[in-house]
Order: sequence, then structure tokens, then C-alpha cells
Amino acid sequence: MSMTEVRARKERVDTAIRNRDPGLFANSFVAWLEAMSFLRVAPNMAKIGLDPGPIPSFTYVDLREMTVRVDADDTVMAYCISAGLKADGSGFRGLHNILTYQLGPLYPGSTALAHCNQIIDPIVSLDDAVGQVLKDMLEGQSFDAAGLWNAGLRVLQRLRSSNFAAELAPLLAEWLRLRWAEAIAEPGRFKLARPETAGPAINLALADSINDQAFVAGLLHAAFDALDPAPDPEYRKQLAVIAKRA
Repeated sequence: MSMTEVRARKERVDTAIRNRDPGLFANSFVAWLEAMSFLRVAPNMAKIGLDPGPIPSFTYVDLREMTVRVDADDTVMAYCISAGLKADGSGFRGLHNILTYQLGPLYPGSTALAHCNQIIDPIVSLDDAVGQVLKDMLEGQSFDAAGLWNAGLRVLQRLRSSNFAAELAPLLAEWLRLRWAEAIAEPGRFKLARPETAGPAINLALADSINDQAFVAGLLHAAFDALDPAPDPEYRKQLAVIAKRA
């Protein structure tokens, strides 16, 4: 029964993230954090022959635990990525307001949201970089080819380490598909370097109809020559590996 409940809690949070529903997210948030903590403890209890029982409820003390804060940051960042890709500033602000009301200004996950609503300089961590990309998205900023490529790379890097990779990858793929199609149609506006060679490669990548991590990586790999100066060649190698489907 407990694993069935874990899956049900995950689905509620998944739905809130996909639909950018701050009310559903806030009402499902603590229950999901409880489920994550349960998943860490249950295998150890099973090893010593104990029934893990039902998922325990959190106290406010539990919400300050470091492992819980890490899970919370991942969950809130997933929501922020979804909101950013749809330029949904209202949903973004709504989540902050509801969680602040329910759990206080330093609610679990507030660190993740803070990356997305303030200028960070210098950028030190991946969450810093992702947060600044999402801030631009939420504010409706336009991206040239270099900015578009960087946005795709940083969000891809972040979602690959997230518990919500399966929910976020299609959203990122859809966003990139649309904008790179616009970029090769209007190379001047997007400041596309070498459009005569980069354009066909990007078009070929866009022909892949599956919106997943492999598509995103393949598209970013194909767009490498559209940038001047070119990014670190190491990224090209990494993207080539991710672009290969099993």
C-alpha cells in the first residue's frame, strides 16, 4: 500500500509541474517530500525484516532536514523549469506566494526559486546558471542563437539529475524545437553563424519527432556550428553521447 501511495503522490506533483498549477503543487508538496524520505528508509528496514509501515507525516523540524531540503529544491526547480519554458510568470509568482503563506518565507525549496528571481553575479553553480536562464524566460526575454544554445544546455544538464527528468525533457524539447526552427528561418535575427552549413544540420536534427533527452542533445550538437565563438568542444562530446538512444 505504501508504494502505491508513493506513486500517487508522485503523479500529483508531476501533474502540478506539467500544468504549472501552484495550488495543486503546494497542496501536494509536503506529501511528496514525506514519500521521498520514506523511500530512503524503507529498503533498510526491509533488510532487517521490519515492515516499513505507512508513510510517516512530517513535523516542521523534519522540513529543516538537509536531505529534505535537497529534495525540495529539486521539486521546486522542476516547477520553475516548467513555468520558465512556458513564460508563466503568474504561475511562478503564485507558487512562491502560496508556499510562503503555508510554510513561511524560508520554505523548503525557496533556495531553488531564489535562483530564478534575482540577478546572480558571479554564476558559481549549475542552479545559478539555470536560474538566470529561467529568469530571462519568465521575463519574456528573447534569445539569440548563443543564448538559445546555452539555455538548452543548462536546462538539459539540470533535468538529467532531477527526479522529474521524464516530465521536463518533453517540455524542453518542444521549446527548443520551436525556437531553432525560427532561428534557421530567420538567421539574421538570431545571429546564426554559418547558416549555410549549420541550417541543414539543424533541420536534420529537427526531423527527429521524439521529444526526449536524446532529441535535445542531438539538436544542441547539430547547432554547435551555428555559434561564434564555438562553445567548449567537450560539450560536443558529451552531447553526442546523450544523443544516442539505447
